[in-house]
Amino acid sequence: MMIAITREVSDALAHCQLSFVARTPIDVAVATDQHHAYQKALLSLGCRVESLPAQHALPDAVFVEDVALVFDEIAIRTRPGAPSRRDEVASVAAEAEALLATLERAADSDTQ
Repeated sequence: MMIAITREVSDALAHCQLSFVARTPIDVAVATDQHHAYQKALLSLGCRVESLPAQHALPDAVFVEDVALVFDEIAIRTRPGAPSRRDEVASVAAEAEALLATLERAADSDTQ
């Protein structure tokens, strides 16, 4: 089964880091609805969705794919270029580590 790690939208999303596009107003309620539609789409594709709570002090934390790469047997922490994003890494890495440990234990129990 594919597992998708997501994080709820922070109410501070409008203050997210921007590097290459001009800032335009962000409607957090619309972003939240869009994010929930994304989670539903993942579910409809057969994914198990693990949703982490919003990190209100970290407006970009909803973008979990920026801070970790997770494969079948390994998770890789990234180091975001923006210092304001570096505190996002630990909680996503911990979730990935827990999921990998769970999957590894499940695989081990299948062979016994």
